[in-house]
Amino acid sequence: MGGLLCLGLVCLGVLGWRVWRHEQVVHHMLHPERQAITDQERALARQRLPGLREVSFQAADGLTLRGWYVPSRNRAAVVMVHGAGANRTWFLDEAVALSQRGMGVLLYDNRANGESDGDTQSWGDHEQDDLRGGLDFLQAQPDVDPQRLGATGFSIGAYTVAMVAAQDPRIRAVVLKAVWTSLPDELLFMAGPTGRFNAWLLGQEFSWAGVRLDRVHPGDLVAAIAPRPLLVVAGDDDHDAPMTVSRAVYEAAREPKQWRLIPGATHVDYERLGGVDLHEQVVDFFSRGLLEAPKGG
Repeated sequence: MGGLLCLGLVCLGVLGWRVWRHEQVVHHMLHPERQAITDQERALARQRLPGLREVSFQAADGLTLRGWYVPSRNRAAVVMVHGAGANRTWFLDEAVALSQRGMGVLLYDNRANGESDGDTQSWGDHEQDDLRGGLDFLQAQPDVDPQRLGATGFSIGAYTVAMVAAQDPRIRAVVLKAVWTSLPDELLFMAGPTGRFNAWLLGQEFSWAGVRLDRVHPGDLVAAIAPRPLLVVAGDDDHDAPMTVSRAVYEAAREPKQWRLIPGATHVDYERLGGVDLHEQVVDFFSRGLLEAPKGG
């Protein structure tokens, strides 16, 4: 009898640890530790991006977001949306490349990240309001032609850009890096061998936190981006956003579209391994999509 009691206590202990661990993981997913902008990063950004301004603007739902803006010299501008638990510095190298070509760049911290307000990272749901606020900001800048706006996003940022671009014609050219077909698909993938029950549980906890999973499904809407140009970028060693998933989004899109695979890239290696070649491709893509394309339509 004592042995059974001990076994029962051990099982309860293991179960309790797993529940605690699950709750910690979900909390981190929804309420990431903020990555502050350091003085060194701020100084480096000012050095590499002449004319950089510290800016703040309102998301479409009224939340205050903070970031950097470099004015345009050719009337085109690109807004850049980072991934989970990061901040605006994620896209610094690519922003430099775009700025050197004369384009304006807006880098901001997503809600609940960096220096922006909010405490819940909603995995591409409410971040859509953030991006719409960024587009409003760019549209109001005297150096920008409102018909020459582009957007690029990574991971959660790619969710965000894909969903907004499919519904908002102000975005005239789109780059998606490490994009998933939908948030429910990603949660099922995260659940791994434990399968659908854990995915359902994750979905419930996201819903309780105010995340609307049905608002994050790029695979269903990406075709609506056409006839505006689309570039999808994937890493062939990305275990968080597998290449096959990003490829499925690409296949669901309509022309004009481009595909770029970065050999050896994990989820955190896109910028490092893509390097100058990737930045040049992105700059050329936006140059054609925003500068050479006729207005209207």
